[in-house]
Amino acid sequence: MKVTILASGSKGNATLIETNETKILLDVGLSYKNLVLKLIEINVGINEIDAIFITHEHIDHIKGLDTLIKKNNINIYLSHGTYEAIVTHRKFGVTYEYFNICKSDQMIKINNLDVIPFLISHDALEPFGYVLYEGKKKLVYLTDTGYISQVNEEKIKDADIYIIEANHNIEMLMCTNRPWNLKQRILGNFGHLNNEDTLYTLLRIVNVNTKFIYLAHISEEANNHDLLMLTVNEIFSNYDHYDKIKFFIAKQYETSEISEI
Repeated sequence: MKVTILASGSKGNATLIETNETKILLDVGLSYKNLVLKLIEINVGINEIDAIFITHEHIDHIKGLDTLIKKNNINIYLSHGTYEAIVTHRKFGVTYEYFNICKSDQMIKINNLDVIPFLISHDALEPFGYVLYEGKKKLVYLTDTGYISQVNEEKIKDADIYIIEANHNIEMLMCTNRPWNLKQRILGNFGHLNNEDTLYTLLRIVNVNTKFIYLAHISEEANNHDLLMLTVNEIFSNYDHYDKIKFFIAKQYETSEISEI
């Protein structure tokens, strides 16, 4: 299983997951042109994509979807709530036949890749995180959530790879010029995870098999990469297997380093 984050942040999100038989995208929050160009840079054609999984309807996760569906016959997987939000509220001129409605905790099989959606807490109609399996290999994709419940901690524990939100530092967020109601939204249960909450959650759920952690959906105004890595070092310093885990910071405008298990 190979991971490449094409973009991550409030201006657009897209991640490529590859196995020897399968290529899928998690979210398509870039313009279609930009998405195609980023895939070409890593020698992947858009026609090679087997499926697309959408987390929720916010524009930074579906920006390229409308054009993509018009130009390519690729199956789209999403929750019923996300489907309703896209076709009703966004009024996309989509081709409905390629939409596949998923239910939480029910597995979808794409060639040799098993994908299990699970409900998360965000201000969207029915947002999903995803757990992916290739045999015994496990990957977790979880961004845009205000908190992680104990039920979801159980679902996402012991993964080989995590792509998980570390959106903001609370003090930095409070010092921004953002309106008070927006700050409250971000801090709330239906907003975004802060650095400490993410890292303490990870500390509870990683195990000796965890090899790569991508810290994703990082705020440009309310976070700092150096500060985030200092926080990682502080929280994980006493974890026995810390030196076996490689942390990446997913970026908005740069394709990530590729990891493979």
